[in-house]
Amino acid sequence: MILQEKAGFQSSMPFNIYEPDGKLFYSSDFTKHIEEGRKLSFNLPAGEYTFEGSFIKLPSPVKTNFITLPQKERNFTKKRYNIEYGNNPNKCTIFYERGLILFDSSIMSKPLYVKYGIYYHELGHHFYETEWKADLYSAKMMLDKGFNPSQVGRVVVEGLSEKSMDRILRLVSELTKNVG
Repeated sequence: MILQEKAGFQSSMPFNIYEPDGKLFYSSDFTKHIEEGRKLSFNLPAGEYTFEGSFIKLPSPVKTNFITLPQKERNFTKKRYNIEYGNNPNKCTIFYERGLILFDSSIMSKPLYVKYGIYYHELGHHFYETEWKADLYSAKMMLDKGFNPSQVGRVVVEGLSEKSMDRILRLVSELTKNVG
């Protein structure tokens, strides 16, 4: 399945959606909707996917609650960044002057939604010094692109340590306003 733009879908049956390299991208198991006998409405961003199971394409993307971003703390000029993988104890770092985003090599094996979440978090630092505000920026960007709240939630769980529990709880609180 190839999507040229963000699209909405719905299913009442279990399914798995995969990236071209076989990594799990989205699954009905990411939420309890189907397990609890409810229909699951979800989005997929533009891209190429394979899948198991069944779902129907909706006439338009599924609406998610709008995330209101806090007032900007700074305003760096956004630019294109080269992305590299290497040793990085911080999982990911943005180097503004060098035009580089350095992901830790361990991120290479992660699903695309995790990479996007971390990438958008780093871009959020153009506007926010505060980590949880960069998290919120990332969540908004991901939802706008077509990722689902459950994917955004999995990014913070997979990408943050337990010492960041306050950031995780802030973001989960914002995301529970959404479904999928």
